[in-house]
Amino acid sequence: MNTVVILGQSGQVSTYLQRKLSSNPNLQIKVLGRDQVDLSRPNDIAAGLSAADADIIINPAAFTAVDLAETQQDDCFVANRDAVRAIAEFCAETSTPLIHFSTDYVFSGDAESPYKETDPTGPTGVYGHSKLEGEQAVLASGAPAVILRTAWVYSNVGKNFYKTMLALSESRNELNVVNDQVGSPTFAGSIANATASICEQMLAQEFDERKYGIYHLTCQGQCSWAEFAQAIFRANGVSSMTVHGIPSSEYPTPAKRPSYSVLSGAKLADQFGVALPNWLDALHDCAQETV
Repeated sequence: MNTVVILGQSGQVSTYLQRKLSSNPNLQIKVLGRDQVDLSRPNDIAAGLSAADADIIINPAAFTAVDLAETQQDDCFVANRDAVRAIAEFCAETSTPLIHFSTDYVFSGDAESPYKETDPTGPTGVYGHSKLEGEQAVLASGAPAVILRTAWVYSNVGKNFYKTMLALSESRNELNVVNDQVGSPTFAGSIANATASICEQMLAQEFDERKYGIYHLTCQGQCSWAEFAQAIFRANGVSSMTVHGIPSSEYPTPAKRPSYSVLSGAKLADQFGVALPNWLDALHDCAQETV
């Protein structure tokens, strides 16, 4: 039986990974929270990981407050770069496979076609810079790692756009939502299903080590935030809500959001045989879910 260690207890991706992987009788799941592995204390991470005796480590944990990162830069870089470096170096020293999650924010967001893994990066904010340096730390460590960039993650767990829209619909009948930012809404359940397949392949003895590297992992298709909001209401039978599309200039935020952050999943499909569903289909799955 292989032991899968998941870092972070209650995040969206971690929660769905726990549900998905625990259904595999050949895997033992260990979830390490802040008491065991604290991203704010990189020097203690190796000890926490060593005690877990993992056959593979999955790291969806991160400092993800994009706007807060602009004023808490040190905390953001400690969690997303320094802690990730410590995890990767442990994995390199122990030859433990690692799956690490990254983000579309490593790109500038000014493309006109889906980003490929080989496209130049160019983050515009602190969060994106910290995640990019985390990626670089993993690659520099020599760890046997797969880095999964995802985007626009939502679910019935935690704080996210999906839950915010539904909460607002209980007290309002119209909303202004940005319509000039385009991406691929990605259900955490879809991420977990795909990651489980990747994890199982990496644990196989015949796994081709040439497959280590960076991959894009998002649902297929694209939309604006305003279109996503409208789809959320339709999927949940909310007929009383009117969504007004507005430009980003009317909804300023401390951190600049990418105007275009669609990621191509072609490499993942080619190397791992994994393809996430269309975002509308995944949204239906989320809406039908019993929490």
